[in-house]
Amino acid sequence: MKNRFARTLPLALALLATPALSAEPVVADRPGFSTGTHTVAPGHYNIELGFQAGDVSETLPLTNVRIGLTPKAELDVQWGGWTFDHGRSTLNNLSLGGKYRLDDRGPCKLSLLGTFMLPSGNANPSGSGIAPQAALLWNRGDWFGMFQLASSHAGSLHTQAQAAVGHTFAHGAQLGSYLELFVDHPLNHAGSDSILVDGGFAWLLDTRTQLDLHLGLDVNGNAAHFIGLGFARSY
Repeated sequence: MKNRFARTLPLALALLATPALSAEPVVADRPGFSTGTHTVAPGHYNIELGFQAGDVSETLPLTNVRIGLTPKAELDVQWGGWTFDHGRSTLNNLSLGGKYRLDDRGPCKLSLLGTFMLPSGNANPSGSGIAPQAALLWNRGDWFGMFQLASSHAGSLHTQAQAAVGHTFAHGAQLGSYLELFVDHPLNHAGSDSILVDGGFAWLLDTRTQLDLHLGLDVNGNAAHFIGLGFARSY
């Protein structure tokens, strides 16, 4: 399975080295739970990387390569990186999918996001199988959110219903922030609802480069606090 990542590394390095014909302003999916409705313009791509530390573990590099296909659609290649927990490392899965803008003209912008998580890591060797995820994303002015069905393999396919709603704030031409509420509810397996509040800051170094700092707080004792850093670059 690790050979898949060996094949994707040269592709990622080639993307980093490719010069852009014209600048594409960066609009990153990170760092919130809701990725936003924007899609990358055709002929351009984003590389978005992150580091996240929880109560007992650290994960890096959270990776999302977004490639513009049409004026309304993009291809997404996502990788969960490595998770380090009490001296042990876990190779996380690769996901493939895309985003499609449904409506940009109405008062509420809408997009669809769909991905398939591939059994490419070693977090749960017994749970081999493709795990789908589908989301409806929305944006209205400074408000944003999503509703999605996400799944994972743990011997059988576990499905979660997840929702988020948030608000963005502008603090000048280069600095912005957001605050978001996220709820996770298990559908077909035992478990408790998780509720988190997260927020953070995004700083534009230039029109094509963004840095972010974010923090998440567990509300009801069924998740974990986390803090993270991120980088996004458009080409």
